[in-house]
Amino acid sequence: MQNPALPFFLLPFFMMSGVALQTAGVYLCLVLWVFVRGQSVGFASHRAILSTASLLAVAYLIPIVFQSILATSINPLQYCFVDPPRVLDCKVTLKTWLKSPVSSLFIGLAFGWTLFVLTHKKSARPTQAQAVAGLNVLSDDVQRVRGFSRGLLYATLIFFAYCLYQHLTGFSALLKTKILADEHRMPNGTWRVFGFYGHPLSLAGACLIWSSMALFGLCTEVRSRGAQASGLSLQGWAIVALLQSALVYMSGGRMALAVLAVLWLFFALAVAVGVLIPRFATSKKTKHLVQTLLGASALSTIAALAWALSSGIIQNWAEKIFSRGLGGGTLGQGPLGDRELFWQVYLAMWRDSPLVGQGYFAVEHGLRTEYYLREGLASLRDKFNAHNIFLEILGLTGVLGLLSYLVVCVLLGLNMKVLAGRSPQRRFILGSLVFAFLANLLHGLTQNTFFDSALTTCYLALVGVLVVPPLKQKSAESSPSSMNFKNQ
Repeated sequence: MQNPALPFFLLPFFMMSGVALQTAGVYLCLVLWVFVRGQSVGFASHRAILSTASLLAVAYLIPIVFQSILATSINPLQYCFVDPPRVLDCKVTLKTWLKSPVSSLFIGLAFGWTLFVLTHKKSARPTQAQAVAGLNVLSDDVQRVRGFSRGLLYATLIFFAYCLYQHLTGFSALLKTKILADEHRMPNGTWRVFGFYGHPLSLAGACLIWSSMALFGLCTEVRSRGAQASGLSLQGWAIVALLQSALVYMSGGRMALAVLAVLWLFFALAVAVGVLIPRFATSKKTKHLVQTLLGASALSTIAALAWALSSGIIQNWAEKIFSRGLGGGTLGQGPLGDRELFWQVYLAMWRDSPLVGQGYFAVEHGLRTEYYLREGLASLRDKFNAHNIFLEILGLTGVLGLLSYLVVCVLLGLNMKVLAGRSPQRRFILGSLVFAFLANLLHGLTQNTFFDSALTTCYLALVGVLVVPPLKQKSAESSPSSMNFKNQ
């Protein structure tokens, strides 16, 4: 309890343990622990923490706000189609919305952090010069980032061992039968990996977050020449990056695999631009030429990947070379399978209500099925959600909802920048968060896992590493019985 790095070390283990334990871990490490061991916060941090908590609450309540707007003008359930046994009636209450783990997580973080800053004294108001220089370099920055990074390394090793065994044998500790269904078996006899999440693509999205962080850590260590500003050595981040990338492969997610290829490409370019060019290019003209060529190569590679994905080359390559499990309702015929039909439905929903959308509750309680019937897709086996996060938001909350989410994201980014200050460790966490966020935005072009509870909790964990104030310790040196995260 004395070492301020301990809760951050434990946090990655929770993040790989499934939604219920993820939520419990965030509460334990980022809310309860803060109340017990938290110190007073600086003036700028005080404001940033309060506004961050408010923004998290607003982000989660946006669908409810737009549902209320709809309710004042029209009945959003007037076309509700009852589709037993999935939809038995169209009665809408807030109870089902508020009882979900992620809902309670958002509300709990917002309430917990707000209560903390209101009950703990602020430090003295800084001068303008101090505010500009960055006030928020916390006393335990090095310890918290080192703790989180090392926890991520050890958690990845354990999680990979379990998932590899599951990939080879189909064993699942969460099932009564202890074996995955045959529909998840790949053509080569192995299984798509679930880990402790509800779906392989949820695992793929979470592993993209940690792969992004590991590659950003590699870039950070290459740039800082092994100073361990990211909390791990080059070798440590390389292990995390390779194992998390292997987990993305074992999940069977084709789009996730394509995004991962882009991440590795940008890592190679970043190393080339940040290390190789300054070391070997002697003149500015040479540097500029090489940078231009690398940029053109990157754009060409991304365009080639996009074309290969749309033309079905990646699908065929994955099936023949990696023996992907390619059967299932969302895959259908062709490179995008039934996704084009899902997009057609959600575009129709958006066109009928372009400003405020159709409303979350109406869509969840049968309105989507009605639109599938209107579009002549009654025979489609799976009448799924959009499988595109942008169309999903447009269908549910319209243009105003999409703009609201974008504004919240920008404001959260500004808050994170304030909270990162000039601390290289906190800037590393912020960079990892942005990198991971962008990776899953790309993944969200053909999937809805961006909104999965598992991914949302991982993002909130990284936000919490920035938001929570410094934690107390017994002395400047950790006690012998506590965990030692200092440089060897």
